[in-house]
Amino acid sequence: MRTGGRPWGPLALAGVLAALLLSLAALQWRWLGQISADERDRMQTSLRTQVTQFTQEFDRELTRAYFWLQADRGPAPAVAALDSVGHFQRWFTTAPHPQLVREIFVVSVAHDGQPGTQDADVSRYDRDRETLVPVATLPADLTPILARLRDVPGPGADRGPGSFTPAVAAEGPALIIPRPPVPVINAGGAIEFSRERRPWDYTIVQLDTTYIRQTFLPDLLTKHFGEARASEYRVSIVDRASQASMFCSDANVARCAIAEPDASEEFFEVRMREFNRFVVVDDRRGQPARAPQGSAGSTAPLATAPLPPGAPGPNVTVNVVRGEQGERRPERQPLWRADFAHQAGSLEAVVASARRRNLFVSSSVLLLLGASIGMLLVSSARARTLAAQQMEFVAGVSHELRTPLAVIRSAAENLADGVVGDADQVKRYGQLIAGEGRRLTEMVEQVMEFAGFEAGRALDVSPVAAVDVVQMAIEASGPLLAETGTSVDFEPPDGAVLVRANHGALARSVQNLISNAVKYGGADRWVGVRVRQADARTVAIAVSDHGRGIPEQDLPRIFEPFYRGQPAVDGHIHGSGLGLSLVDRIVRQHGGRVQVQSSTRGTTFTLLIPAAPEATATEVVESVAAMDAQLGRRGHAS
Repeated sequence: MRTGGRPWGPLALAGVLAALLLSLAALQWRWLGQISADERDRMQTSLRTQVTQFTQEFDRELTRAYFWLQADRGPAPAVAALDSVGHFQRWFTTAPHPQLVREIFVVSVAHDGQPGTQDADVSRYDRDRETLVPVATLPADLTPILARLRDVPGPGADRGPGSFTPAVAAEGPALIIPRPPVPVINAGGAIEFSRERRPWDYTIVQLDTTYIRQTFLPDLLTKHFGEARASEYRVSIVDRASQASMFCSDANVARCAIAEPDASEEFFEVRMREFNRFVVVDDRRGQPARAPQGSAGSTAPLATAPLPPGAPGPNVTVNVVRGEQGERRPERQPLWRADFAHQAGSLEAVVASARRRNLFVSSSVLLLLGASIGMLLVSSARARTLAAQQMEFVAGVSHELRTPLAVIRSAAENLADGVVGDADQVKRYGQLIAGEGRRLTEMVEQVMEFAGFEAGRALDVSPVAAVDVVQMAIEASGPLLAETGTSVDFEPPDGAVLVRANHGALARSVQNLISNAVKYGGADRWVGVRVRQADARTVAIAVSDHGRGIPEQDLPRIFEPFYRGQPAVDGHIHGSGLGLSLVDRIVRQHGGRVQVQSSTRGTTFTLLIPAAPEATATEVVESVAAMDAQLGRRGHAS
């Protein structure tokens, strides 16, 4: 579609593509926001799940120790009368993490009904002798536990000390495992509990915090987060009561405290509800043994403790003691809290950074697409313009070729047919044919030179005398000057001026400027040529005329290939639009530039060529010889 000769189709297409890019950018912004939110939720959910699994497994191992290290005892009150302690040794030899336990103590407290007045006997399990050894008291860090056990109210027929004693003590830390009386099956097959006053035993398991910090916790982190993933997060484990640091994954102690964790979980407790994981079926009955309904002291099954893999002997019967129905149990009191935060600061910061990175990449892609579309449109417009110029060039060259060829053919036919017989007329016909032939030659040379530059041809330069170049150009323009009656006012420099140039190419550039000055110089038929030293590094060769000047709107485009100003087209002035383009290319090949000054009183083209002050005499002589040889060939050809 065209309106006023201007193609609107590409502009409409550009508008549609721009609208599509903007729509795509808006959708992309929205999608990336949604993706970032989903990724944040996914990462938070994944982290919480892994943290929960981490803390659950830690507590599971404590629960395993609590369950495996329970023991029953017989009716005798003395410590020496306790039945087998082989389950202690089996723990140390076959448990998955026996290093969790540092020491095992058995405390027997005789209740007299008054808190704080109970006597206590203490024994330590000797791993080497595989027996209990009486000791005076518990270690200093476990002494507060013994004081609390003395204050525990005495057990009754309907309750045991497990109702009053937390399973985990912060001192040590340690596990406190009550060992209540074992129910006895009477002659009638019923289960009975002795109501006599007797000692109550406690197994106190002192945990090894050094192993927990240095080995157990790092292994669990690696298991649940992996080597690479574990390094993505900072882990801080603190004591809930004192806020003291128990473990820190960062070597920089200052970074241990995490003010705003991405995930946090409390742990370090015995999870009674997970006892079923460690209960095995009694081989003799095929079902777990259960206490009778309503029996005092327990509503839980009389479970059988699992033997570690490969452990000999029958299952050891244990009691899971719970208070009577409706009795309030101690509330959940985990000792530690695990805080997790991403190394970047937070998951929000990680997601925001990823979103900015994705936005940058996607925006870059869109910008590249937009730039590509713009470049395609510009290239398409330039290609259309160039195609139009080439068509105009072909039409102009065809016209320029047709006119001299028609003149030459007509003059030749007249001479051949004998129409012209007078000697003066024959001479004029000969001059006419020579002039038209010269025009053809110049046109062909311009086309060939333009094609050479388009193919990337480079010029060989050497020191030459600027005056010799100008004189060569004036001599080559002699026939045109004589034909039009144009005079040349040549102003040479005061001294020798050398330029580093290709003699023939630079001379053709000056000749082109002289030819244009003749065409557009006006009625006074004057062309001025001046050579001067512009500065220490530049020589100026100026060609002037007294024509009407170049319209201001045409000045920016006069060096474009095939471009011809409107006055030249309207005045039917012969030309192909290549002359000034070749001048500009030749001068730029020399490392120079072309300046134009135009007004209604005339136009001046100035070629600024790099000077050659360092040229040696030998180089100048060789350059002059080459110029003389070229002039000799040109004269011979003439």
